[in-house]
Amino acid sequence: MSNIIKASILFLLLGSTAWAAEIRGTVLKVIKAENQIVLKTERGEETLLTTKETKGLENAKEGARVLVTFSEKDGQPKISEIAPEN
Repeated sequence: MSNIIKASILFLLLGSTAWAAEIRGTVLKVIKAENQIVLKTERGEETLLTTKETKGLENAKEGARVLVTFSEKDGQPKISEIAPEN
């Protein structure tokens, strides 16, 4: 099952309550045309969406270890910040 679908189901179960989460991983792909970043995490591949408000996009380079803060908006996981992981 797609990670976006899993996140959407979680959102439906939690209701419309806003929540934020952090995830650590290695950037596998940056798909600018689709506003997506694919991370390799301990859970597998995670696809998250960027927005105009996403901070730290310059840190999303393939192969970079990052800490991503995201929240559920419009039924999809959207990134608020990407920070390098030390």
